[in-house]
Amino acid sequence: MTLTFEAFSPRHAGALQALVRDPSLAVEFEPLQADGATDGMLVDTHHVASALHLAFADGRAVGFCTAFVMPDPTGAFSALRLGVVAAERRRGIGSALLARTLEALDRDAPERVEDSGAAWEPNDAGAAFAARHGFAHARWYWLMDRPRAPVPAPEWPAGVTLESFDGGTRHLADFCEALNDAFAEHYHFAVNTPDSIRSFIRSRPSFRADGLLLAYRDGRCAGFCRSELWPERGEVALLGTTRAARGIGLGRALLRWGLEWLERAGATRHTLLVDGKNDGALALYVGEGFTVARRREVWSRPRAGARA
Repeated sequence: MTLTFEAFSPRHAGALQALVRDPSLAVEFEPLQADGATDGMLVDTHHVASALHLAFADGRAVGFCTAFVMPDPTGAFSALRLGVVAAERRRGIGSALLARTLEALDRDAPERVEDSGAAWEPNDAGAAFAARHGFAHARWYWLMDRPRAPVPAPEWPAGVTLESFDGGTRHLADFCEALNDAFAEHYHFAVNTPDSIRSFIRSRPSFRADGLLLAYRDGRCAGFCRSELWPERGEVALLGTTRAARGIGLGRALLRWGLEWLERAGATRHTLLVDGKNDGALALYVGEGFTVARRREVWSRPRAGARA
């Protein structure tokens, strides 16, 4: 078997799409299943184009590795995405791909202070791979599931008004401000700008403007909920309230709105993803009928030579 490695170019587009749809990788790369999703990834402002490399065995694509670099209040971190088809694992392909991606990041994203990766459980091989390369457990995320059932009507706090996202300048700015405030204290919080949000929308074929609701209070955006559809499930993909608007029931009302949207859109399964250390959010979701369906593990490694 002849192994070769190549930096991504447009001629590799079909090979990349085939890789993320390979049965052994499809679950891990669910967000990239939709038509146009891999093309969207390439135009995401956080994606580092030079970091994307593919592996070929006798000319057939068998793996890839890439990275997104996210701005953080304390620096920046990379989110690595690595996949090798099952039949070609344990041959050093993943290690070789990772080395090429990290080399590109060291050259083109020297501002980062940390590298991270993640995978769905069960994945003993992934955990062992992470450990061999110096990555340590950092976090669990929970994929939570809610059986289809009647959704209680949202009870909106007094003084709250609702606006459907229109993609315009005002909504982009308001959403960005509320998003940064709501997640400022969260793990791996990535600082947003209106331009980065616009880029995300362009890169996400599953994004629907009618699936994003903005809640206003005292003239400012105080909360938001975004829902979207995947081939086999619906997801309340983003939910938050600003710190000044907590404790008034706004988060619960927004969650119920998101579930109602999934019902109207025809989702047969309702899910969401939550940081396993976010006790407040976990309590809310359990109270609304969600249970843990599976776990996603995050590994992290400080970047050697990063600025203190």
